Amino acid sequence: MVAIAVLRIVIFLALLVTSVYLFWSAFSKRYRYLRLGVEENRTDNTGERIKSFLKYVLAQGKVIAEPSGLGHFVIFWGFIILSFGTLDFIAYQYFGVHLPYGEWSWFAFLHELFSLLVLAAIGVAFYRRYVLQPMRLDISIEAGVILGLITILVISDLLVSGLQIALREEAPSAAIPIATWLGTVFAGGSPGVLRGFHEAFVWVHILTLLGFLVYIPRSKHLHMIAAPFNVYFRKLGSPGKLKTLDLEDESVEEFGVGRVDQFTWKQLLDGYACTECGRCHVNCPATLSGKPLSPKYLILKMRDHLVQVGDTLLAQQRMAAAGAGAGDAGAAVATEIPSLIGDVYTEDEIWACTTCRACEEACPVFNEHVDKIIDLRRYLVLTEGKMEPEISRALNNLERQGNPWGRSRSSRGDWAEGLDVRVLEEGEEVEYLYYAGCAASYDDRNNKVARTLVGLLQKAGVDFAILGSAEECCGESARRLGNEFLFQQMAEQNVESLKNYKFKKIITADPHCFNTLKNEYPELGLEVPVIHHTQLLADLVLEGKLKPEKELDMDVTYHDSCYLGRYNGEYDAPRFILESIPGVHLVEMERSRERGMCCGGGGGGMWKEEKHGTRINVMRTEQAMETGARAIASACPYCLIMMEDGTKAKGVADEMKTFDVVEMLDQSVNGKS
Repeated sequence: MVAIAVLRIVIFLALLVTSVYLFWSAFSKRYRYLRLGVEENRTDNTGERIKSFLKYVLAQGKVIAEPSGLGHFVIFWGFIILSFGTLDFIAYQYFGVHLPYGEWSWFAFLHELFSLLVLAAIGVAFYRRYVLQPMRLDISIEAGVILGLITILVISDLLVSGLQIALREEAPSAAIPIATWLGTVFAGGSPGVLRGFHEAFVWVHILTLLGFLVYIPRSKHLHMIAAPFNVYFRKLGSPGKLKTLDLEDESVEEFGVGRVDQFTWKQLLDGYACTECGRCHVNCPATLSGKPLSPKYLILKMRDHLVQVGDTLLAQQRMAAAGAGAGDAGAAVATEIPSLIGDVYTEDEIWACTTCRACEEACPVFNEHVDKIIDLRRYLVLTEGKMEPEISRALNNLERQGNPWGRSRSSRGDWAEGLDVRVLEEGEEVEYLYYAGCAASYDDRNNKVARTLVGLLQKAGVDFAILGSAEECCGESARRLGNEFLFQQMAEQNVESLKNYKFKKIITADPHCFNTLKNEYPELGLEVPVIHHTQLLADLVLEGKLKPEKELDMDVTYHDSCYLGRYNGEYDAPRFILESIPGVHLVEMERSRERGMCCGGGGGGMWKEEKHGTRINVMRTEQAMETGARAIASACPYCLIMMEDGTKAKGVADEMKTFDVVEMLDQSVNGKS
């Protein structure tokens, strides 16, 4: 018997060592692939990162935001509890001793409880994936294998416990009712047969466990290891701030990302961390409207490509380290490694993104999709000089006339004619600088919004001024369309211009300008508070300086601007204004606030043609129509244009009016119809 016991231990240890070796060889290779990425510092603000880990990893904060996430929560914590149980299982089955907690009744109860909960969660997961087959989940053998392995682990563990009770190796207990019941079922069997089944299920459990260990780094379930790190190293600053390229570095020959190793290590980590849950997939307006882009496959294609070419890149790295010239190594990589654009992604995919961040908001592991899209666009525009004609036209207009409409620079302040609005001169001082932006300056519909806003500010006695024709474009469209060079040129010129004037705060009605001035300009030297017009108007209503008194008597649905909401967290100010208007009944769309759907105008979408599927603004208009509201309110000039075009496309422009929030407030404050 001693010899058999020793042989069991030897076999187990041999299998364990082999499995750990196979796990480590695959895992270490994946790690080396990760280190191919460009260096990036994600170690700042340790305290905040630890809080994120506690909230979003241990507490599964974003996972349980959806009902289906409860199953994952159970499996996550079940895996942790069962892992402790597995350690005790190994200690007892091969060495005849329990770990200290292994004999605690409360742990035994917890272990069995989570065993049952995990089985239930896996049953639900099987049903959802293979019966309901929701759009966001792929029907894959790999997912079934993982769920099957976990099922075998749990059931074999319960059977071993039941057999041990039947063999009187363990005592029945109220703490483990299932194992105790199984013990009574097996109790009448032959001891020899029971011991045979016991030994068989012990090895089934161990072989499944070790097989799972080997499989993890070779499958999508590498996210079990990568996701917690991805959450810890997530972007902590403003989501509205893009990485600034050093365009003066003469050693850099390519700008943007054209090869997978030009992504940063953190961007590559996103691929390992992806759980393939598809939440990004079903929240992306491009995907939902039939465009060729899916944020889910954006990440997965990057991951799969990295694994495919990783060995070649590592070989090139070794070649360079061994003494081959960097130029030679770079040339070899360029010829042997497929380009991301064309071989992995199509140009249509890259241009389909509206940069709305719905994907990032939905992602439970904080994958960062938009930065990758922008990096790919930068490569197309700055390195390859490729773009669609309408994008080229918008960028040329920005470069030549300082606005994407291509209207004359000198007419930028014409919208304010006849308003008796103060134009700030150098040396003068004012509390608020109203930064009108290109849309208010050049788009006829948004001219009206700007004039209405000025009237309300004057009525409330706000000390403000405009720059008129001296105002410069913030360059936001150039940056989101990938022309970082033009953005920096325009932004630096704008910052230098703004420094010539004295003001305490900037107010703007354009969330795109708001985001750029607030989050991206400080890096260029502009340190001043930036306020969206709805934030100031909400304060003026609250303070009684603007009194909405006329009853409008209409149901209104509010469309959230992505750059005001998801980028800058402002959802309440526009709604407060609408709800302060007598007779206005706010009716929310199904997709609202953090889950709001883009109008299609962001990320340069205003200047692009939608060549595939349904127009995004039409889809959003249909969602507004489902509420039964008579009006759509927004707080963004691009949204206003897109939603108004949507109502025209649906033939409901007369029945469903579109307004900026400030226009509805004006109707109530000044008694206008």
